[in-house]
This record gives sequence, structure tokens and C-alpha cells, in this order.
Amino acid sequence: MVWNMLEQQVLKFKGKIMAILLCCHVFFPLSDLLAYDPALLERLREGVDSWNKFRKDNPSYVIDLRRADLRNAGLKGIDLSRAMLERANLSDANLVEADLSGAGLENAKLRGVNLSRGRVNDADLSEADLSEGFFIETDFSRSFLKRVSLKKAFLGKANMKGANLSWSDLENANMNLAEFSSAKLVGANLKSADLFAAVLSGADLRDADLMEADLRNADLSKADLRGADLGMSEGMAAASLNNANLGSANLAGTDLEGTEVINTIFTEAGISTKTILPNGSKGNAEWAKEKEARFVK
Repeated sequence: MVWNMLEQQVLKFKGKIMAILLCCHVFFPLSDLLAYDPALLERLREGVDSWNKFRKDNPSYVIDLRRADLRNAGLKGIDLSRAMLERANLSDANLVEADLSGAGLENAKLRGVNLSRGRVNDADLSEADLSEGFFIETDFSRSFLKRVSLKKAFLGKANMKGANLSWSDLENANMNLAEFSSAKLVGANLKSADLFAAVLSGADLRDADLMEADLRNADLSKADLRGADLGMSEGMAAASLNNANLGSANLAGTDLEGTEVINTIFTEAGISTKTILPNGSKGNAEWAKEKEARFVK
């Protein structure tokens, strides 16, 4: 009798434990409950050269630095390729010429980081904060940067080829001479961004906000700009829009003087008298009709 009662109590206790674990799994994913490997931080303190030798000698070692606090760390030239850095804090760190290719950086904090001339290709940075960071000549090719913040970041000559930056915030970012060919920028905020001489050929810019963006000498050939807002974008001189799709785009107040528009699609694009046409004249109903655009007075 006593044994049966004890067994019932144990079963009830197990049931409560399972319920608690299930609740934690639902509201707090297991990956969020796990922290970094403390031994790896000790290795980092030994210096970059020692760390890189360790990586070279142990190529299959799992680098788990999730949630690690690496703020202001001096990690120039470090090998963090394929590292698990989800939710890690790398704000203001020196990662010049570092290798983070293939790394997991979801929700990581990289505000003010210097990753110039670094490699972050094929990495996952979804929802990471890279605002005010320095990424001069950094390779982000094919990386997943959906919903990231790159506000006021410096991306001069950065390689974003084939990257996914959909719904990301790049307002006031400096991206002159950057490579965005075949990149996805659906719904991205590019307001007041510096895209001087940037290569955006074949880029998906549907519904992107390009108001007041500097697009002088930019290559937008074959870009998909359907629904994009180019209103008040005054700097598009010498830009190429050849074979681009501007269907339903907002071009009210946009200065298109000097742009190349061979085979450009303007179907349902909004044209106003404040639009400066490629030939330098003001937008008018006749030109809009010819291009199947909408003339908005």
C-alpha cells in the first residue's frame, strides 16, 4: 500500500517536470536556453594567432559562442567561420579582415563593429543589428540578411551579390560602389541611402523605399523596381535603367535626367509634373501615355 502511494507520487512529480520542460520548450526554445562554451572564451583570450592555429589544427571542432559577450574585442583577422554566434554581442568589436563565412549570426549585436575587408559570405545574419558598422570591401555574398538593421552603416565597395536583404533597414547607409547584383531587397528601407555608382543590376527591389536616395551612376539594369518608391530621388544622373521594371513605381519628383531607359518598363508608374524625364523635360501626360504610366497632376 505504502509502495503504491509512493509510486503514484513519483509519477505525479515526473508529470510536473515534463509539463515544466514542455512549457520551457514552447516559450523558450532550447537553443535560447543554451549559452556559449566557456572554454572557447578562454582560448580567445590567448590571442588571435593562437586561436587561428587551434582552428587549423581542429577543423571539425564546433565553435559555440552563442550569447557570448565580445563587445569591444580586438579580433582582427580571426577565423570564426561556421561559428555559432546567435545572439552574441560583438558591438564595437574590431573584426577587420575576420572570416565569419558560413557563421550563424541570427539576432546578433554588431552595432558599430568594424568588419572591413572581412568575409561574411554564406552566413545567416537574420534580424541582426549591424547599424553604424564599418563594412568597407566586406564580402556578404549569398548571405541571409533579412530584416537586419544597417542604418547609417558604411558599406563602400561591399560585395552583396546574391544576398537577401529583404525588409531590412538601410536608411542613410553609405553604399557607394557596392555590388548588389541579383540581390533581394524586397521592401527594404533605402531612404536617403548613398548608392552612388552601386551595381544593382538584376536586383529585386519590389516595394523598396528609395526616397531621396543618391543613385547617380548606379547600374539598375534589369532590376525589378515594381512598386518601389523613388519619389524625390534627385540624384539619378547617368544611372542605367536599361531593361529595368518600374511598373507601379512612384516617380513623382524623381529626377531621371540623363538616365538610360532602353527597354525600361514604366507600366502604371506614377509620373507627375515634378518628375524630370530622361530628356530633361518635366513629366507630362503625353510621355506617361506613351510609356503606359500614370500621370498624376
